Amino acid sequence: MAEDARQDLADRFVAAVEYLNRQLHGARLDQWQQFDMTIPQVKTLLLLADVETARMGGIARHLGTSLSATTAIVDRLVDRGLVGRGSDPTDRRVVTCELTREGTAAVEQFWRVDQTWLEPIVGGLDDAELQAGVRILESIRAADEQARREEQSAD
Repeated sequence: MAEDARQDLADRFVAAVEYLNRQLHGARLDQWQQFDMTIPQVKTLLLLADVETARMGGIARHLGTSLSATTAIVDRLVDRGLVGRGSDPTDRRVVTCELTREGTAAVEQFWRVDQTWLEPIVGGLDDAELQAGVRILESIRAADEQARREEQSAD
């Protein structure tokens, strides 16, 4: 394939992904507003969903905030029952954080795709289009997972 044609396809792919991202997540902002959380609080929840347990210092580095500011952010999440605190058994001075069941449910709700939005889209596809769509999305997921594994092994 010629480089110009490939670049055109790549540009169209990016435009389609951006469109889908806006459609999938635009309504999610309203849902997060009902939780009445700040962006750093949301980022903390999403981080903990990815890493399961994090030290307070690691959360501060992730957020780009001071340890005292991070403590205040986590305190509010603990007060709301979304994050639990613990200590490192090898060093009691180290504070660890992890999602509670409620925190996990909040993150899952954030990432959940609105089925009512998808049903008419899926219903408008014939079997071949649906199979092709699933195959492509699964290929994209596999490529992303491979890239993440390679990135982690390089670190």
